[in-house]
Amino acid sequence: MDSKKLERIKLIQQALQDQKAIHLREMAALLDVSEMTLRRDLNRHPDKFQLLGGHITLAFDPAAASDYKVTEQGTRHVEEKRRIGKLAAAFIQGGDTVFFDCGTTVPFVIDFIPDELEFTGVCNSLNVLLKLQQKPNCNIVLCGGTFHRKNQVFEHRDESSVLDSVRLTWAIISAAGVSETHGVTCFNFNEIEVKQKVLRQAQRSMLLADHSKFDAVRTAHFATLAQFHVVVSDKKLPKAYRELILGNGAQLAI
Repeated sequence: MDSKKLERIKLIQQALQDQKAIHLREMAALLDVSEMTLRRDLNRHPDKFQLLGGHITLAFDPAAASDYKVTEQGTRHVEEKRRIGKLAAAFIQGGDTVFFDCGTTVPFVIDFIPDELEFTGVCNSLNVLLKLQQKPNCNIVLCGGTFHRKNQVFEHRDESSVLDSVRLTWAIISAAGVSETHGVTCFNFNEIEVKQKVLRQAQRSMLLADHSKFDAVRTAHFATLAQFHVVVSDKKLPKAYRELILGNGAQLAI
């Protein structure tokens, strides 16, 4: 196999470390190849990848039923995440400086930002960086540091960082859990410092969380629901949380 094919396989694997699934069309555009070429690459590696409903996912052991359920769930939520991304992208205006958090929903926000829009995108994760570089009028600021493969986040442990000199219009934050009593949480402690810093510095903050994240509590706490100016979710969001969000004075987009 030539070096270009090997590099494509490596990039696909990197993209799927954080996202459960990515559309064939989106991955082909990212790699700057045709969908047919990408299909041929995938067909050569059935041990690594599979296509489900036009989406690329990592291969799984057919004997492991639990693995199948996880993969299937990730694929099933793609359209919900796409809708949340479209709603969130509508808030971004020309000239804005936006921090895009890590997570599987955030890349869909970038998909729906018009190519002609001029804005500055600030990020600290590889999957978001790969999306921002597709936007021709985006000025990209990457927060460097130690790279964590598990969640594709760059962590900067020094007291000062590039974020100290950036003034954000928006902080777009994802969460793995949202609870009225336990606040907003994620899985990884190495995400907390940046999430909290951008929430303090941004003029406005936006939370992205589909209905399955509500009434869930994860390991690492980083905010309260009341800290967000806008919450973007889906139509299955429980009524109690709709009332709570609106009661906090926040805008709800579903």
